[in-house]
Amino acid sequence: MKNTLKNPLFKFLLICAVIFACYKLLALTFVWSFCGVRELSGMETDIFFTLCPQDAQQRYEEHLFWEECINQDKQVPPNTEIIISACTDPEVRGVPGGELLYVYENKTGDVYLLDLRTGEKRLLPSDFGGTFLTSELVWIHGSAVGPNNINYRPHYVLDLIDGQKYELIDFDWEAVTGYLDNGELNPIFIKYLTEAEQIFIHPTRNRLIILAPNFRQKNGESIIISLSDFSLMSSEISDTEVVINLLRNLQVDYKIIDFSLKYAGMPSPTGKYIARNDGIYYAGTDTPLLLEYLGASAYDMNSFNGWYYDERSIVFTLGKYSYKIISIPGLVEYIYIPRPVLKLNLPVP
Repeated sequence: MKNTLKNPLFKFLLICAVIFACYKLLALTFVWSFCGVRELSGMETDIFFTLCPQDAQQRYEEHLFWEECINQDKQVPPNTEIIISACTDPEVRGVPGGELLYVYENKTGDVYLLDLRTGEKRLLPSDFGGTFLTSELVWIHGSAVGPNNINYRPHYVLDLIDGQKYELIDFDWEAVTGYLDNGELNPIFIKYLTEAEQIFIHPTRNRLIILAPNFRQKNGESIIISLSDFSLMSSEISDTEVVINLLRNLQVDYKIIDFSLKYAGMPSPTGKYIARNDGIYYAGTDTPLLLEYLGASAYDMNSFNGWYYDERSIVFTLGKYSYKIISIPGLVEYIYIPRPVLKLNLPVP
């Protein structure tokens, strides 16, 4: 053993091991002190993402998320109230009638219906999807392929009250056209439209849904069809406008269920106002109640998510924004910070 300790090679290796251990300790000390969760200057941020391990980066990004989402909750535009905090990273969809709001929280994974009257939450399955026709009925989308394809899935309406499903016959796969050869509306559709219990239009998805009278007792008699099946080739108006004019001529009520405002406005629950892609208007007029404003306190109608049940407010979000966390030659890194879901109080008389 003594001879080994006197061996020059052993001494050299031992010294190298001690130096390496000290270096590792210094490196770990640097990581623990510098790569911890704290505020970093611009230069520190560059060094941080160059030298610090991935888990430290993730901790720092999480720190920024919580710091920034809290700031977002504090920096809301005037005349607004927070419905859902930015810190839940929420995604929402409007529900006709304005009493409920569909919510998915990315941070928690929770999916629920938020009652805008009471604040109560009704949990939904994590894989829940579809388009709300009413606060009780949901259109579950079918496949884009026909019944002869093994991947075919029918469209149906789900009743949230009792869980029952009612199939929609997809007339896109039936030998039925919107018009006869002489250009007149097919009598089949006149019957469907005039006898319907409820009719829904979704312009973005190019769909018309017709629920048969007493559809719960007559499963299989309700239909879904493309709006373009009623297209007038010589017309300069959209397929949506063609169908709306057709329904008005037949004196049939209908509901728009498309909150995007891209192809059609969204009436308020009683029809007194209408949300368009550039503002809120008195229904049937071009008189604005509130115009879109894209300044510092933005009211962007692309962020419209639905009406409040009392017609005195709308639900809107401003989407996520990117937060720059490193900028070095050839590399820019971002994290995305959500914004809260807001209630915008309208200047109603």
